[in-house]
Amino acid sequence: LLPPMHSPPLLLLPSLLLPLLADAANMNGAYRLANAVPGGGWSSEYAEEYFEVYSPPIRTRYSEVFWTMMDPVPIPPAVRERFDGKVIAIRGYEADQVYRTPKGDVRVPIYYQYNHHYGAYIHGKYSEMVEDIGGSIQRGAYGAHKGRWFPRAIKEDPHPKSHIPTNTWFSEGNGGEYRKSYHGYPKGYAQLVDSPTHFQVQPMQIDTHNREYNGTGFVAGPLPREAQSPPGAPYSGLLECPCSTRRKKEWKIEYELRDVGTCDKEIPNETECFEAVAKESPSVISKNITVQQMDFPSGCILLSVQGSYQAVYNLNDVSKVECGASNITRTRGNVSTSLVNIALDIDEEEGVTIVLEGPADVWFGVGFNAKTMNDLPYTIVVEGGEDGKLLEVKLGDHDQGHQLAASLKLVSTKINQGVKRVHLWRPLKGATEEHYTFSTAAATLNVIDAVGSSPDFSYHKDKGGATIHLVPVGNQTVPTCVCEGEVIGNIDGVNFDSNRCAREPIGDLVKQNNPTCDIRTYKGGLSCCHHQWFLLDEDQEIPPQIEEYYLKFRIYYDEYDPSKYQNLVRFYFQTEAFAGEYDVPQCKDGTPPEECIHTITARFKVQDLVRDQCSIRSDPGCTGNGTGIELVYVSGHCHAGTCISLELYNMDTGDLICSQNPIRGNGTEIYDEESYIAIPPCLFGSTDEGLLASPHLSLNTTLQSIKRCNSTYGHYGEMASWQMRGTMLQS
Repeated sequence: LLPPMHSPPLLLLPSLLLPLLADAANMNGAYRLANAVPGGGWSSEYAEEYFEVYSPPIRTRYSEVFWTMMDPVPIPPAVRERFDGKVIAIRGYEADQVYRTPKGDVRVPIYYQYNHHYGAYIHGKYSEMVEDIGGSIQRGAYGAHKGRWFPRAIKEDPHPKSHIPTNTWFSEGNGGEYRKSYHGYPKGYAQLVDSPTHFQVQPMQIDTHNREYNGTGFVAGPLPREAQSPPGAPYSGLLECPCSTRRKKEWKIEYELRDVGTCDKEIPNETECFEAVAKESPSVISKNITVQQMDFPSGCILLSVQGSYQAVYNLNDVSKVECGASNITRTRGNVSTSLVNIALDIDEEEGVTIVLEGPADVWFGVGFNAKTMNDLPYTIVVEGGEDGKLLEVKLGDHDQGHQLAASLKLVSTKINQGVKRVHLWRPLKGATEEHYTFSTAAATLNVIDAVGSSPDFSYHKDKGGATIHLVPVGNQTVPTCVCEGEVIGNIDGVNFDSNRCAREPIGDLVKQNNPTCDIRTYKGGLSCCHHQWFLLDEDQEIPPQIEEYYLKFRIYYDEYDPSKYQNLVRFYFQTEAFAGEYDVPQCKDGTPPEECIHTITARFKVQDLVRDQCSIRSDPGCTGNGTGIELVYVSGHCHAGTCISLELYNMDTGDLICSQNPIRGNGTEIYDEESYIAIPPCLFGSTDEGLLASPHLSLNTTLQSIKRCNSTYGHYGEMASWQMRGTMLQS
């Protein structure tokens, strides 16, 4: 049995769409532009025909997340029949969320049901939507934390070489700002679709409707402990997806040994350092030492001293000494795996001695400086039997690769009790670039190994890998840095990408140690906000009332004329590269309110906006190729409660391309809800329409994005992506 409903009574219609209409006022009223020309005469009034379509019903309880690909809905028959075998030119759209009642639609306040974001699609009859389980996060739309959804042309597409898309999607100004952010295009531009048939949407909605309050405006309901919204806030802390106690985090740290340069990320304290060294050391640690010295690298060190090992934590964080040692002249190391035994003696003057042991009756091999075959390593292969050949090979990606010129000298071969032992020598420097060059500066060397099922080199029967620790010979010492590597983890079984944040110069998040980059410090955002997850803590009861409502889209269109319209492609980049979100840390106590501003930036090339190894016919994210781009529609995306401004610059000229300042609501009426925002876009076109000329940018142009947020209070899951439309330039 379902709990009681909490919404106006529904008018159940046989079809979730409305018939073709024309010549009516905008659904959501007038709109603004961020770059309007004063007195230019631009009008936000749509002049084209339109049709309206509703999503299937969305049904949620308080604090529930609704984030899944919904079933497709047919567009009105009159439109479908009119454009069967023809191309529709979509000139823009409007969107809202509504209750459906016998007396007509009733708009749902944004503080009842918060639209975090959506992706909406128009499919043609030659298009299909596919779920890619475990698919790349760079592709498609989220799907109930199982996979990624993406549209594509069907295999039976009769026009595969056509440049008219079989589908398109709407993803600009697609969050809480969506109702009053303009989604239209200037003259001459449209999103094209061949033979349109269906509408489909994947919303991410968060139920913030306090069922215990029936007055005017917003009053927050129960919140989890990690919510950062202050008491009396005009917005719900749920919209930032705080991680409740219902979510279970698991992680482990992969440490890295480094013998050149410095750590990308140092181990932060001596306790973790000593534990990491004990884990990574090839033998028992003789002592743990904390020092503050300029002649060691800073941070955590595995120190090799005359064959023994010490764990050293150097508190001197300004040391310029790099990992490893440049004066080491001879090192030795060995490792035994379940497949082979490997011993190395690397001498700066005498070359490298290699001893390999493996099964005598089948081939075995060792690849150097590699963790997988994907690394394409230099490999020594010893074929089986007394007369088995000795091969030097450059492995391929999961294939045998190709044989290299011989550089090894066979010193001796011995077979004893089914084990073949070969003693080899070769110069340190590789004979070619494909031969590995050994070095006495290396404190560790990763290897992969394999054995076959026949004497001759062929597909392996078993494989493995190991790390050889190379110890200085004599009285030499080597400080090997122990660095924090990848943190591997998940939240409720859903993998957390530990490499999600780009380093400078692309983005700032790593430098700022933003909590969103690391599962250990992650306290809120998309990873705690999957489909049908509740955001209240475990000890908080979920209210039983279900609310039902719909997303409503009005699509404006024209008949396609190739002399009249160019197809608009999508350009996209994240200032929060490439986490897709970031935290806004609360400013320090005592900071004047006007100074509580948090800023992130990103620097990238126009080329980074281009996706040309794909089909415009099939993939709505494909841009095609060209010499540059023309920007027509430019808009950033951010959330209520914190967003101050977004700016996009051409760094080669210093020109400001687009500057956006969200319009914040001040009341309780629909579209003016306090603290919730609209984000007027930058629109470019002709002076006849009262618009600025479109920027034309070469692929090598450097762009910079600057995003500012109010940090009086902390915020999770903030966004700063650029969602743009334009065309590829061909000269």
